Amino acid sequence: MSLLSQNLQAFVSIVKNGTVHGAAAELNLTQTAVTQRIRVIESELKTTLFTRSRKGMLLTQEGQSLLRYCKGAIDLEGEALAAITKAGINQSIFLSLAGPTSVMTSRVIHQTTDYYRQWSQVNLNLIITDTDDRLSLVKSGQATMAIVSPEIVPHELNSKMLKPDKYILVASSQWKGRRLVDVLENEKIIDFYESDQTTLNYLKKYDLISKIKKPRLFVNNNEAIVKMFSRGVGFGTLTQEIAKPHLESGELIALNGSHVMEDPLALIWYNRPEMPKYFEELIKVIR
Repeated sequence: MSLLSQNLQAFVSIVKNGTVHGAAAELNLTQTAVTQRIRVIESELKTTLFTRSRKGMLLTQEGQSLLRYCKGAIDLEGEALAAITKAGINQSIFLSLAGPTSVMTSRVIHQTTDYYRQWSQVNLNLIITDTDDRLSLVKSGQATMAIVSPEIVPHELNSKMLKPDKYILVASSQWKGRRLVDVLENEKIIDFYESDQTTLNYLKKYDLISKIKKPRLFVNNNEAIVKMFSRGVGFGTLTQEIAKPHLESGELIALNGSHVMEDPLALIWYNRPEMPKYFEELIKVIR
């Protein structure tokens, strides 16, 4: 059972399947019937929801706004049906959270363990991405929530400040005893990707950026970058949580003593007039 209108169900199905043909097969309708339902919505809203391309049906900006509404309505269905008829007590609810590797692997996974047990009907999908598109994932409806830099949070979104990430400068234990200036001048920085400024910002904070002579390397995988650090390929920054076991095992060393750089973080989501309890609890557990 769905509380969405048949027209909106057709809209959501096209987004899910990428084509009118796929939506028609899922809904057991003709393609003409599915197309007609979309035309009705577009006529009522006086807008265009999709553009056609070789890759299938692509959402317009207006279509993305409607998708956010539909996702919010679907999230609320389980709770509404349970309250109205008790028939929806086992209704599945789908949420998604996008965040950077450092936060997701060292904090969010641990923080949400008990949440999964308490809210068994909630399917929380984690989108781990270190690119700068997490805000757009929420705006397009591909993610329910995201963890981003506070400075980019737009006014139309709700937000909650999280515990900041604390970064330290690390390198292979093979370099133990080397002067910091020697490492900076003769070794390469390893970052996640070209626009990743974390290590450069750390060096700027401690007036060390002028010592850098070599070009940077890029490895967009946390496990791989740790291995490269440990094998002496280069150096860079890790959060304290991620670095801790590797420092304790003697695999890595801290290059700049106990000096850290804090990176502020915020959890963002679209406002809900009546926030479901499971949604409210999820916001609470992510810190």
